[in-house]
Amino acid sequence: MKSYMVIEPTRFNRIHMNYLSPAYKFYHHQLKDAESDTIAAERTREFCFTHKQTELEDQLAMMEFLYMNDYFTDLEKALEFEYLHSEVKDLYRIVLDRKTTRLTEQDLQEMETMEFEHPSLKCIHLFLLVYAYYDMKKFAGMDKYTEDIQEALFTINEPLFHYFMKLRFDELTFHHYFKTNSLVLARKFAYKYISSGLAPKKQATMHSHLALTYAFEDYETSLEYLKQTKRIADDHNLTAISQSVTENSIPFISAFHHRTENVKTNDPVEIAHLSIARGNPEKAIEILESRSSLSPFQQSYLGLAKKDLALLRDAKHRFVHDNGDMFFAQLPEHYMKRILTIV
Repeated sequence: MKSYMVIEPTRFNRIHMNYLSPAYKFYHHQLKDAESDTIAAERTREFCFTHKQTELEDQLAMMEFLYMNDYFTDLEKALEFEYLHSEVKDLYRIVLDRKTTRLTEQDLQEMETMEFEHPSLKCIHLFLLVYAYYDMKKFAGMDKYTEDIQEALFTINEPLFHYFMKLRFDELTFHHYFKTNSLVLARKFAYKYISSGLAPKKQATMHSHLALTYAFEDYETSLEYLKQTKRIADDHNLTAISQSVTENSIPFISAFHHRTENVKTNDPVEIAHLSIARGNPEKAIEILESRSSLSPFQQSYLGLAKKDLALLRDAKHRFVHDNGDMFFAQLPEHYMKRILTIV
């Protein structure tokens, strides 16, 4: 599917869409004519700052475009526009602040008191409520709002904002099913997201997440998605993502599957993990026991290195009860089985 077609409303959605924002019309045109999607996004970014947009729908399309394309500095500037609707400013202040500070129980309670008449404002508000639950590692929180979000999506009357809200829905639903270890459904939403996403950073991130869903069951598939992640990251100068693949994700799946030939990393924790796989648990123990505290991942590595079932049971408890993560709770489970098999 051509890029400009991705943001077009479906025939079904056209029933309730009766407004085209300037940002949508300009972006749609650029996706048709520009040399690349990146150039189209950059030109639309400039457009947002050179054309005053006073209608609420126009402002929401603009703000969501800036956020979903990772133009966070520009979004910060846009929040200072004098003509910005107060409700748009309030909601996107929360959206942007969440990039640096996770939402808390108090934030959730405050947001639950907020009410919005406009359908699009209601939609982004519902997403923020779910994000608060996710930030508190309560991934079942999505269940409470799924129907409301789907109903809200059907009331949005502007296609660019609707496109980004659909992406948000697919991304949130992926994480819900990923963390609850419902992998068939998680992958379904990951594929949907990848097939309709335009922003390179979000594409790379979702490829990385998708790779991890195969981490325990299929080394080759997991590795292939990580290679795709790195290609996207390298093509778009996403250094942090590229380094994370090389230094963390590939060593992690390689150590888990004992496929460690030519695998290198500078990350001490994954060096420890690789050392166990290479038959040198003493080195791993030395590295891990020198740390002041251990994450559930690190505790799992140490439990494997020391063949300590109690450490592994506690790591599983922490994954489930502290992180709300049923998927990675499988890691200490696998390592307990390995120890019991060896014994």
